[in-house]
Amino acid sequence: MSSRIFTTISLSKSLFKGESTRHVQLTISETIHQVFVTIHGPQLTPAIKELQRNIEALTNQQFINVFQDRSLIKLPLQSVSRFYTANKRLYCETTTGAYLVHSHLHTLMDQLPPHQFLRISSSEIVRIACVKNFTLTKWGSFQVNLTTGTTTYASRRYTQQIRKAAQL
Repeated sequence: MSSRIFTTISLSKSLFKGESTRHVQLTISETIHQVFVTIHGPQLTPAIKELQRNIEALTNQQFINVFQDRSLIKLPLQSVSRFYTANKRLYCETTTGAYLVHSHLHTLMDQLPPHQFLRISSSEIVRIACVKNFTLTKWGSFQVNLTTGTTTYASRRYTQQIRKAAQL
Protein backbone atom coordinates (compact mmCIF):
# COMPACT_ATOMS: atom_id res chain seq x y z
CA MET A 1 0.00 0.00 0.00
CA SER A 2 1.41 3.38 -0.96
CA SER A 3 1.13 6.41 1.22
CA ARG A 4 0.73 9.98 -0.03
CA ILE A 5 1.41 13.15 1.88
CA PHE A 6 0.62 16.51 0.33
CA THR A 7 1.88 19.76 1.73
CA THR A 8 1.15 23.08 0.06
CA ILE A 9 3.05 26.18 1.01
CA SER A 10 2.43 29.64 -0.47
CA LEU A 11 5.52 31.70 -1.14
CA SER A 12 5.67 35.49 -1.19
CA LYS A 13 5.18 37.32 -4.49
CA SER A 14 8.34 39.34 -3.89
CA LEU A 15 10.49 36.21 -4.24
CA PHE A 16 9.50 35.95 -7.87
CA LYS A 17 9.64 39.59 -8.99
CA GLY A 18 5.95 40.42 -9.07
CA GLU A 19 4.67 37.20 -10.60
CA SER A 20 1.80 35.24 -9.10
CA THR A 21 2.19 33.32 -5.85
CA ARG A 22 3.95 29.94 -6.14
CA HIS A 23 2.99 26.71 -4.43
CA VAL A 24 5.31 23.93 -3.35
CA GLN A 25 3.83 20.46 -3.24
CA LEU A 26 5.56 17.53 -1.55
CA THR A 27 4.51 14.00 -2.49
CA ILE A 28 5.85 10.98 -0.61
CA SER A 29 5.04 7.59 -2.07
CA GLU A 30 6.53 4.11 -1.79
CA THR A 31 6.06 3.71 -5.56
CA ILE A 32 8.57 6.49 -6.28
CA HIS A 33 12.11 5.09 -6.34
CA GLN A 34 14.08 8.25 -7.13
CA VAL A 35 13.75 11.80 -5.82
CA PHE A 36 12.99 14.36 -8.53
CA VAL A 37 11.80 17.95 -8.79
CA THR A 38 9.34 19.17 -11.43
CA ILE A 39 8.56 22.81 -12.19
CA HIS A 40 5.18 23.60 -13.79
CA GLY A 41 4.27 26.92 -15.38
CA PRO A 42 2.32 28.48 -18.24
CA GLN A 43 5.53 29.58 -20.04
CA LEU A 44 9.29 29.66 -19.60
CA THR A 45 10.19 32.94 -17.87
CA PRO A 46 13.48 34.29 -16.49
CA ALA A 47 12.14 33.63 -12.96
CA ILE A 48 11.53 29.98 -13.81
CA LYS A 49 15.01 29.68 -15.36
CA GLU A 50 16.51 31.18 -12.20
CA LEU A 51 14.49 28.78 -10.05
CA GLN A 52 15.75 25.86 -12.15
CA ARG A 53 19.38 26.97 -11.78
CA ASN A 54 18.97 27.36 -8.01
CA ILE A 55 17.42 23.92 -7.62
CA GLU A 56 20.14 22.36 -9.79
CA ALA A 57 22.82 24.07 -7.70
CA LEU A 58 21.29 22.68 -4.50
CA THR A 59 20.81 19.15 -5.80
CA ASN A 60 24.05 18.86 -7.77
CA GLN A 61 26.37 20.24 -5.15
CA GLN A 62 29.92 20.27 -6.42
CA PHE A 63 33.08 19.94 -4.37
CA ILE A 64 36.65 21.10 -4.79
CA ASN A 65 39.72 19.40 -3.38
CA VAL A 66 41.89 21.80 -1.39
CA PHE A 67 44.80 21.50 1.00
CA GLN A 68 45.44 22.91 4.45
CA ASP A 69 48.58 21.93 6.35
CA ARG A 70 49.22 19.10 3.84
CA SER A 71 45.80 17.61 4.55
CA LEU A 72 43.38 17.08 1.66
CA ILE A 73 39.95 18.58 2.32
CA LYS A 74 36.84 18.28 0.15
CA LEU A 75 35.03 21.66 0.27
CA PRO A 76 31.56 22.35 -1.11
CA LEU A 77 31.91 24.81 -3.98
CA GLN A 78 29.07 26.86 -2.46
CA SER A 79 31.28 27.69 0.54
CA VAL A 80 33.96 29.37 -1.62
CA SER A 81 33.77 33.17 -1.86
CA ARG A 82 36.74 33.64 -4.19
CA PHE A 83 39.81 32.09 -5.81
CA TYR A 84 42.99 34.16 -6.02
CA THR A 85 46.68 33.78 -6.73
CA ALA A 86 49.40 34.87 -4.32
CA ASN A 87 53.10 34.00 -4.46
CA LYS A 88 52.51 31.92 -7.61
CA ARG A 89 50.01 29.68 -5.80
CA LEU A 90 46.24 29.41 -6.15
CA TYR A 91 44.07 29.78 -3.05
CA CYS A 92 40.37 29.62 -2.36
CA GLU A 93 38.82 31.71 0.38
CA THR A 94 35.85 30.71 2.52
CA THR A 95 34.41 32.10 5.73
CA THR A 96 36.55 29.57 7.62
CA GLY A 97 39.86 30.51 6.00
CA ALA A 98 42.07 30.22 2.92
CA TYR A 99 43.01 26.90 1.35
CA LEU A 100 45.62 25.91 -1.22
CA VAL A 101 44.30 24.63 -4.56
CA HIS A 102 46.51 22.45 -6.78
CA SER A 103 45.33 23.82 -10.11
CA HIS A 104 45.77 26.79 -12.42
CA LEU A 105 43.30 29.66 -12.44
CA HIS A 106 42.49 29.36 -16.16
CA THR A 107 41.90 25.58 -15.82
CA LEU A 108 39.72 26.12 -12.78
CA MET A 109 37.63 28.79 -14.54
CA ASP A 110 36.74 26.28 -17.28
CA GLN A 111 35.49 23.82 -14.64
CA LEU A 112 33.44 26.26 -12.53
CA PRO A 113 29.72 26.87 -13.21
CA PRO A 114 29.68 30.09 -15.30
CA HIS A 115 26.44 31.37 -13.73
CA GLN A 116 28.00 31.14 -10.24
CA PHE A 117 31.55 32.47 -10.72
CA LEU A 118 33.00 35.54 -12.42
CA ARG A 119 36.59 36.23 -13.39
CA ILE A 120 37.49 39.77 -12.36
CA SER A 121 41.22 39.80 -13.14
CA SER A 122 43.99 37.57 -14.41
CA SER A 123 44.59 36.49 -10.83
CA GLU A 124 41.11 36.32 -9.28
CA ILE A 125 37.68 34.68 -9.62
CA VAL A 126 34.77 35.58 -7.32
CA ARG A 127 31.51 33.78 -6.57
CA ILE A 128 28.73 36.05 -7.82
CA ALA A 129 26.51 35.31 -4.81
CA CYS A 130 29.28 36.64 -2.52
CA VAL A 131 29.55 40.02 -4.27
CA LYS A 132 28.02 42.68 -2.06
CA ASN A 133 28.51 45.47 -4.60
CA PHE A 134 30.76 46.93 -7.28
CA THR A 135 32.11 50.46 -6.96
CA LEU A 136 33.61 52.28 -9.92
CA THR A 137 36.95 53.81 -8.95
CA LYS A 138 38.30 57.10 -10.28
CA TRP A 139 40.81 55.05 -12.32
CA GLY A 140 38.02 53.33 -14.26
CA SER A 141 38.26 49.92 -12.63
CA PHE A 142 35.84 48.24 -10.26
CA GLN A 143 36.29 47.82 -6.54
CA VAL A 144 34.62 44.55 -5.60
CA ASN A 145 33.20 44.33 -2.08
CA LEU A 146 32.38 40.81 -0.95
CA THR A 147 29.85 39.77 1.69
CA THR A 148 32.76 38.31 3.69
CA GLY A 149 34.15 41.82 4.20
CA THR A 150 36.98 41.33 1.70
CA THR A 151 37.63 44.15 -0.75
CA THR A 152 39.42 43.45 -4.00
CA TYR A 153 39.85 45.15 -7.36
CA ALA A 154 38.95 44.08 -10.86
CA SER A 155 41.22 44.81 -13.79
CA ARG A 156 40.02 46.97 -16.68
CA ARG A 157 40.42 44.00 -19.01
CA TYR A 158 37.42 42.30 -17.37
CA THR A 159 35.23 45.42 -17.07
CA GLN A 160 32.89 44.37 -19.91
CA GLN A 161 32.28 40.93 -18.39
CA ILE A 162 31.64 42.49 -14.98
CA ARG A 163 29.19 45.02 -16.42
CA LYS A 164 27.35 42.22 -18.19
CA ALA A 165 27.22 40.05 -15.06
CA ALA A 166 26.12 42.97 -12.88
CA GLN A 167 23.89 44.38 -15.64
CA LEU A 168 25.23 47.87 -15.06
